Amino acid sequence: MTSQDIDVVVIGGGPAGISACLELAKSSDLTIALFEDDAELGGMPQSCHIFFGMRDRWRTYTGPQYAKKLSKVVQETSVSIYTKAHVLHISAGGKGNPHKIETLTPDGFRYFNTRFVILAMGCFETSAVTRQLASQRPDGIYTTGALQQIVNIYDQKPGQRALIIGSEHIALSSLLTLRRADVSIAGIVEEDHVLKTYQLPAKAMSLYYGCPIYTDTSVKTILGKNRVEGVELVSNADESTFQVDCDTVIITGKFRPDSQLIDDTPIAQDPLTKGPLVDMNFMTSISNVFAAGNILRGADMHDLCALEGKMAAQNIIKRINTPEAEDENAITMGAEAPIRYVVPQKISAIKSKPHFFPWLHPGYSIQLEHTVKHPVLEAWSGKEIIWKGSFRKLIAKNRVLLPVWGFDWKSVNPKREIILRLRDARP
Repeated sequence: MTSQDIDVVVIGGGPAGISACLELAKSSDLTIALFEDDAELGGMPQSCHIFFGMRDRWRTYTGPQYAKKLSKVVQETSVSIYTKAHVLHISAGGKGNPHKIETLTPDGFRYFNTRFVILAMGCFETSAVTRQLASQRPDGIYTTGALQQIVNIYDQKPGQRALIIGSEHIALSSLLTLRRADVSIAGIVEEDHVLKTYQLPAKAMSLYYGCPIYTDTSVKTILGKNRVEGVELVSNADESTFQVDCDTVIITGKFRPDSQLIDDTPIAQDPLTKGPLVDMNFMTSISNVFAAGNILRGADMHDLCALEGKMAAQNIIKRINTPEAEDENAITMGAEAPIRYVVPQKISAIKSKPHFFPWLHPGYSIQLEHTVKHPVLEAWSGKEIIWKGSFRKLIAKNRVLLPVWGFDWKSVNPKREIILRLRDARP
């Protein structure tokens, strides 16, 4: 079958992918193709609440408004858009050779030879099955994404009384979605002893909606055969069990990059995130294959993902206009638990410059698995501490900016990986 030659293929029609296309489309001589699995562009925001677009569009939208805006503006460009289109395989070309993309579209199989690829497939929540929660698989168990589609897109009521599993930021969104559908809240369950979201708004919502928060508590069994009838919980402190009656269970958080597409490719994956490993230009280990957005880490703020897509596109344009050799001096950065990721994972001292408004820029960031009070974050190069910073509290699953420009680069061993470690500042 014949192949079509194209300059850039963007995989994923969410904020990162669309923003990349918008930036690339400014160069009118580029041929660009955008592939999206769903029938509509926009990604997760299509079924979400408010506060979208602040850092990338400079105004506030609801999720559906934001998704429609992105879809509208990209359709006004020269980008070739393929919806209901599945990218089946990526064959990475050698240096200087095109990458081959195999797709299944509504019109059948199509093959593309492309100079550049941007991976922007986003992320997904870990399901009840993957978490190995004991149950007979009754109806009434949903992820947050499924819940938001049921309520916000199809205007259906998922149940009468729901228990929320997990306490990341997305759990509060689930609570608001459930209340919008007039579903009462049986409680929020967190296996850790500290919530993985901001304490004050979580406790305020708990008080306002009359729903208890069960910390240091695990799920033993989801009860019910045909429909959820309740959940048996276990206190981690004394192993006592108790039952919460409900007909709906919402499984929230524990996001993972949607990176299966690169599993059988030579594109290096981060052992912590399972997403692609990238340098400061958002380029992966394969030349001219870039990645941006939540495929790099799991869930993070949509507008920062959009800015990452824009930056990846800008770096492609730079490579086209001023081809340069790969940065052979880049150093890999890793992290130890409870740090769950550092992105980007390749760092160069020359490019480590501060930004005037760092909170408006994706930058270097880490995220923790558990909320930690009074920690000291340290960067090690071999046996040398090249930077450290103290914090009052680091909240789990929340982006923490890492000031790499403040590292003692003179003490960095270029042959050793930089390792990030966390220790308790209290004696």
